[in-house]
Amino acid sequence: MAEPDGIDPRAPEAVVPAGSGQARHDWPAYLALLVALFAVMVAGFAFWQMQSRLRDIELQLARRIGEFDVSAREARSAAKEARATTDDLLARIAALETKAQDAQNQQLALAAMYQDMARSQDDRMIADIEQGLLLAQQQLHLAGNVRAAIAGLESIDARLATLRKPQFARLREAVAWDAAQLRLLPAADVVGINARLDAMIQNVDALKLDSDPAPIEKPPARQLPGMSWLDRWRDDAWGEIKQLIRIRRMDHPDLPLLAPNQAYFLRQNLKLRLLAARLSLLQRDETSFRGDLAAAEKWLTTYFNTHDALSQTLQGNLRTLATLPVAHKDMDIQLSLKALKAIRGEVP
Repeated sequence: MAEPDGIDPRAPEAVVPAGSGQARHDWPAYLALLVALFAVMVAGFAFWQMQSRLRDIELQLARRIGEFDVSAREARSAAKEARATTDDLLARIAALETKAQDAQNQQLALAAMYQDMARSQDDRMIADIEQGLLLAQQQLHLAGNVRAAIAGLESIDARLATLRKPQFARLREAVAWDAAQLRLLPAADVVGINARLDAMIQNVDALKLDSDPAPIEKPPARQLPGMSWLDRWRDDAWGEIKQLIRIRRMDHPDLPLLAPNQAYFLRQNLKLRLLAARLSLLQRDETSFRGDLAAAEKWLTTYFNTHDALSQTLQGNLRTLATLPVAHKDMDIQLSLKALKAIRGEVP
């Protein structure tokens, strides 16, 4: 069999594998293997990339966690500082609340003290006004001094005007009304009448009794020129002898002859009559006042010398006083006293 050209005859014959045809048919498997290897390589590369990225992520996470830890520590430190600051603020707030409570308590105490002071001031003012009204009432009832009562009411009205408190408005109106009513009354000079009665009582001891003998004037001794001492002695002796005999006319048949001690009681009885008239004057008992004056005048004209100048003056004063008014109706300040009682009931 002829050999083809270019073939070494010494070369062994090519051995054709028995499965050469089958090998030709296994190339897809190799291809798949290559693809698988490539896929594995790609997957490995991807895994490596993923691992690298994961490492980067871990590093970032670690860095972030570190930063977070630092931030957390800083936050915890800031929280501690904030808590400390909060505690300090709370302590300060508590201290301020305590101080505010103390200040409020002090304010309440001061308000209560001010109210007590205002109340006590009002009480003192009411007490002073009450004392002034009672004094004015006494001036009217005991002394009948309308002018003094009006002056007292005007003083009270002036004090109320300076207060400017509405709770005293009704009292001020009542005081003004009572003062106006007192100004309309006719003047009764009780003080002057009382002074005249007192002067009359003081002069009772100087009155002369009707039973007292009239003083006999002793004639002056004659002093004739040329008279001897014997003539002068005889004239003096004769004058003394004439003094031993007196002739007296009794105008009143029932005139008592009083001893000195009885004359003392007679004068005391007249004083008692005048004192009774004085008491009736202070009590505004006009009937008793006039009756006491009439009794005193009768006592004076009965037992005392009406020809004496002092007795005549005393009798004239008694008659004059009997004509004077000593009492007035509706002479009081009850409206002011009622208004004051109403205010005392309103003030706590």
